[in-house]
Amino acid sequence: RPGNRASIGCIKGVTWVANGIGIMAPYPDGSEHLPLRRGVLVRVHGLKSSAGGALNGQLGRCDRLDESTGRWGVILQDGSTKALKEENLYSFDKYLKVAHGGITPVDVGPFLQDFTTNPKYVALPAQDGAVIIHKSGQKAQPERSTEDNSEKEQKAGRKASPRLSGEEEKSGRFSEVKVKEVELQAGTLRFAVIAPPAEPGSGTAEDVRKPVPTILAISRGEQRHVARFFRSLRVEQRGWQMLVPMRSSGTSPDLFEPAGVQMLQQFMQAVLDESLGAELTSFGVMSRVFHLVGMSHGGAATLALAAQAPELTGSLSMITGFLPQFCELQALRNMSHIHLYVGDNDEQGHRELLRGIREDVKAAGGHAHMHLVRGASHYDIGEHMDLEDFWRRLELSR
Repeated sequence: RPGNRASIGCIKGVTWVANGIGIMAPYPDGSEHLPLRRGVLVRVHGLKSSAGGALNGQLGRCDRLDESTGRWGVILQDGSTKALKEENLYSFDKYLKVAHGGITPVDVGPFLQDFTTNPKYVALPAQDGAVIIHKSGQKAQPERSTEDNSEKEQKAGRKASPRLSGEEEKSGRFSEVKVKEVELQAGTLRFAVIAPPAEPGSGTAEDVRKPVPTILAISRGEQRHVARFFRSLRVEQRGWQMLVPMRSSGTSPDLFEPAGVQMLQQFMQAVLDESLGAELTSFGVMSRVFHLVGMSHGGAATLALAAQAPELTGSLSMITGFLPQFCELQALRNMSHIHLYVGDNDEQGHRELLRGIREDVKAAGGHAHMHLVRGASHYDIGEHMDLEDFWRRLELSR
């Protein structure tokens, strides 16, 4: 592309270039062999037929290997599944290994961003037999939600998350919340704060920003409220604080979508910032990591956030949820505290969805614990959760 400069080099016989953001983009045909795994992101390449050629460069996710044919079922961006040979799939694992000099980095976020947003690589011959990889002008297809966002389901979510009655507000069983707004680069974000009372002291900044364990929680459905379950945890009584990001309008992205995850990352950084953070919450964040808790759509958002920012994640608790499209779970391989909760009467199919997430985490080299909540359906699981058991796991992750 005019104006872009590319550096050409070779690692163990693998030709690569430094692309526009400084990430090393390996050339698929020259990279060393790494076995595919269930759940890994892939780029389709090398198909020769007219129909197959249209798939080259598309992003997908490996689902299952058909051992009788030797082909992988690959779920593409439009939701369709294609049976493709391993030789025509260039995996994120392969890209990551070459891009980072043969060593898997702790923070895969920048590499994942590059892999998923560069829509297509075209190999062109260069002087002296070198190969330069140019990004084409092809635009990535819009992602579609894995979960059905129909009006019927949104109404069911709203019905399952009613406002507390006046009597419940006065009962002392639920935390009080304060709602604030913050301007981020990605847009305006509303969020709720539940925190211990400010301790008496000298009033210095050091006193005000005392670090405490911090939960970042995201509610189900339209993600514009604070779930009853979150308020029932009474985090302030245990010396924790909770921050609940909420969508500001109907046009704002779902928080499990890439734009929503980007906004959540910016919010985390803002809270950690010494100057801006004091305006958002009276307490600092212990160990500079957040304990992510999400329900349904919020569970999907926290999963995507943990995968994108593992260095800021102390633990992940998904209370139902699903795998957002093109969320790469390799970043979770070293995360010790991943807990998946689902009701044994879940009518939305999340029991199978969480089981699939557990398998994907395992395939990526990590481990997730799955917990079946007896007597719970999808929409009343918060009422059946064992709060002491839930807190025990949270405390162990500090």
